[in-house]
Amino acid sequence: MNNDGSSRYDDLSIAELIEHSVRLGEGQLSRRGALAVQTTRTDDVQRFFVNEPSVTDVLRADATFDLLDSKAFKTLWESVKDQIAEHPRYRLYAHMGVHPDKAVPLEITTLKAWHALACHHLCHIPDDAAFNPREKPLWKLIWAPMSALKHAMPDVADGHSGLIMMHVGKRRVLMAGDLTTGEMRRTLLTVLGLLLPEKGALPLHGAASLGDGQITLFLGPAGTQKTTWAMRCGQLIGERGLSWSEDGLHRLADGCRLHLDASLPISLDDALTFGTLAEELTLGPDRHPVITEPSDSERPLPVHLVLPLSKLQATAESDTRGPSQLVILATDPLGVLPPLARLTKEQALAWYVLGYGNHYGPLEHRQAACDIRCTPGFMDTLLPRSLDEYIYLLEDLLESHQTRCYLINAGWHGGICGLGEPLSSSEESACLTALYHCMDWQPLGAFGLSIPQGHSETAGPWHPQERWADPSGYERQLDTLKQTILTELQSTSDPVRWLAALELS
Repeated sequence: MNNDGSSRYDDLSIAELIEHSVRLGEGQLSRRGALAVQTTRTDDVQRFFVNEPSVTDVLRADATFDLLDSKAFKTLWESVKDQIAEHPRYRLYAHMGVHPDKAVPLEITTLKAWHALACHHLCHIPDDAAFNPREKPLWKLIWAPMSALKHAMPDVADGHSGLIMMHVGKRRVLMAGDLTTGEMRRTLLTVLGLLLPEKGALPLHGAASLGDGQITLFLGPAGTQKTTWAMRCGQLIGERGLSWSEDGLHRLADGCRLHLDASLPISLDDALTFGTLAEELTLGPDRHPVITEPSDSERPLPVHLVLPLSKLQATAESDTRGPSQLVILATDPLGVLPPLARLTKEQALAWYVLGYGNHYGPLEHRQAACDIRCTPGFMDTLLPRSLDEYIYLLEDLLESHQTRCYLINAGWHGGICGLGEPLSSSEESACLTALYHCMDWQPLGAFGLSIPQGHSETAGPWHPQERWADPSGYERQLDTLKQTILTELQSTSDPVRWLAALELS
C-alpha cells in the first residue's frame, strides 16, 4: 500500500514490486514473466564495521573489513535517511530466518523496487500479524544510491563504486551503490555470521535436502553445484542460507539465488516465469532470453536468478532434524581426488578449514583453467569471527547429531582441468547411491580417505588413478595437491591437527 499518500510503499507484494519496477524502467519482463535487470557489477566494494568493542573483540585478525568511527556512521546514516525521504522508496518488514524464536527481524528500505523484490526472496516475509512476535530488537537496513553517501561524506565514498557499513551496536546496515543481489545476501550472511555463534548456531552457505529418509547437507565453495546435488538427493530444504544448531537445520529465507548454467536444477522455461528476478539476462526483441556461449576472448557477466524456493519444489518445513549426512564438495582442478570418499569427522573439519576448490566449476561454460582457491569455512569473508569459533561449533554439531561425513569431487577426473572430464550423470548417480548404501570401503592411500570397494557397475573406477591414461601424471598432480594443502594448512591456527587428519604430517 501507499503509506498515507506519501512516497513510501510498505510491504508491497511481489506482483506490485514487479509492476513498479517495469513502470519505473528498472527492468523488462521476459516472454514468460521474469523481471530482467542490468547491474553495474564490480569488485570494488568497500566493507566497514563500526569500531566498537562488541565487534573488534571478536573480529578475525585477517578479516577483510575496515573500521569506521561511530560518529562518521551516524552522520552518514542521518544524511542518507534525510535524502531518501525526498524520494519514492520501498520498505519491507522481514525476518532472516523462518522460526520466530531464531529469526532476526529486519526493516529494509530501498529506493529501487527491484532491490526490494530481491530482499523479498532473500529473506522470509511473515504475515503482518506474525512479524517479530517475540519483540526482538529490530535491525534496520537502508540500500541507497552511491550519490547519497558522496553528498554526506565524500572522503569515505570517493574511489569506491559500492560501500557496505555495519553498526552492530545500533543494529544498522547501510548499503550504497548499484550492487548485485549477491552483495545483499553476503551482507545479511555476514551479520548472521557475527550473531549466530552467540546463540550456538552455525551459519552455512550450503544446500540441504530430504530423501530416502536421510537429511543430507552439502557444503562447498562456489561452483560446486550444491543446490543441484541436494535436489538430486530429494526434496530441497534450503539453499545457500541455512543455520545449524543442536535443534537441527533451519532455513533462513523463502528464496534463493542461482547461477544460470548447464546444471540449473530447474528448466529454463520454469525458472524464467513471473516472480523470478534475472540479473544480467539479455532479452531479444521478442522478449525471449538470449543465452550465448562465451568465447575464449570474452566472458560476459554471469546471469543470476533470484527466485522463490517454491519453484524448486522445496519442502514447506523450515526446520528439520539432523543432518544425518554431510557432503563436502570440491572442484578439484588437478583431477586427483576420487569421485566419492568417506571422511572421519576430524577429516571433515580439516576440509572445512581448507575450503579447497577451483575458481570455476567444470560446468560453468568458462575456459578451463587451474585456478585453485581455498575458501575457509566455504564462506571466508562472510565469517567475521575467528575461524576457530565456527570450527568448534561444527565439531560439536557433528558429534551431537552423529553425522556421517563424505567428500565428492565435483571437479575433474582422468586428468587436470581442460584434459579431464566432470562426472557424467550416471557417475553422479553412482556416487549418490554409494553415499546411501555402500558398506565396504577401502583406503585410497592419500589424505586418509576411504573409497568404495571395487568398481561401480554404472560408472568408472572409484580410484582416481585408474581414470588416468598416464599414471605418472596422476602422481605428479597428487604431489602438487599435497603441497598446496600443506602450504594452506600451515597458515592455520592449528596446522598440526589438520595435517595429521589428512595424513600429511
